[in-house]
Amino acid sequence: SEALRMFLSTFRLPGEAQCIDRLMESFASRLFEVQLLGHRLEQTQSVEKAMLEPPRDNTDCDSVNANERVGALDPPALTHQPVLPFKNADAAYILSFSTIMLNTDLHNPNMKEERRMTLEQFIRNNRGINDGADLPVEFLTSLYQEIKNDEIKMKADLDDIIMQKG
Repeated sequence: SEALRMFLSTFRLPGEAQCIDRLMESFASRLFEVQLLGHRLEQTQSVEKAMLEPPRDNTDCDSVNANERVGALDPPALTHQPVLPFKNADAAYILSFSTIMLNTDLHNPNMKEERRMTLEQFIRNNRGINDGADLPVEFLTSLYQEIKNDEIKMKADLDDIIMQKG
């Protein structure tokens, strides 16, 4: 969630769905690339920092097969990098949108408490998004708790600031 949190805090999402779609597709592609190259990151370099670096050319990614990492991810105790379980960029893209919807659902002041998305609903909503497979329940649970406990705040525009102070 930290990479998405950092990404969304730097600008205000536009109102046009096609533009949001392109932004999220670029984010997910970069996140997946960073996951594939994660074993090459320095121990002190975070995923968030790697996301800000210029993308590498495709030849660099071709040498890493995503299927080789399935089921063989580095244990968190051996690395400073979070384990990212995506089999393809589409899974990162779908989960990114799902996370934005979860954030809105959990933190919208106009929503009644009993109508907010539960952990079970979040897990069910994300079934089969990882190239036909489910993402690890532990991963989704951790993401849900992070969003529930710490709202992702998007960059406010000048109108929002004026209205809050007005």
